[in-house]
Amino acid sequence: MKKIILITLFLLIKSFPSLGSVDGKGIVCECLDCKLDHIDPSSYTPNNKPTEIGFHFKINKVAIYYISKIGDDIKVSENNQTTLRKKKRFSSDENKIKWTYRDSLNIYAYELDRKTLNLSKMNIIKTKTHNLRMCEAFSEIDFFKNMNQLSEKYQNSYNNKPKKNKI
Repeated sequence: MKKIILITLFLLIKSFPSLGSVDGKGIVCECLDCKLDHIDPSSYTPNNKPTEIGFHFKINKVAIYYISKIGDDIKVSENNQTTLRKKKRFSSDENKIKWTYRDSLNIYAYELDRKTLNLSKMNIIKTKTHNLRMCEAFSEIDFFKNMNQLSEKYQNSYNNKPKKNKI
């Protein structure tokens, strides 16, 4: 009987910290106010409109996933140039999740409001917001499913454009 009580207590205690955990979760973020000169070069921008980007949180690190155009293929890609874009550690509290990220030109500070899921991309000293995105949270499986559906949607749209051309 003591073993059962101890096991139950142990499981209860272990489960409480994970209630607010982002481990294994992902967010897909759509631009609300994005400046094109601060959009990552890996990100596909049809008609100068940035596509969604995804952030996947796992084992205290965050990876960025882009909808990218490589040749005539549009697909989900993780951190295209891994020398610049390794998975980054993030910090979190009850209100925000924060991390930094370097693209080929700049270092940015990201801040996700956990209540509204608004994501700000700021200069590293956080005096200027370059991009503001609205995000939606997903389980790990649904995150990757959603990102792949988005890439398929953009691929279909891209494939249909040449049909209007006469040559």
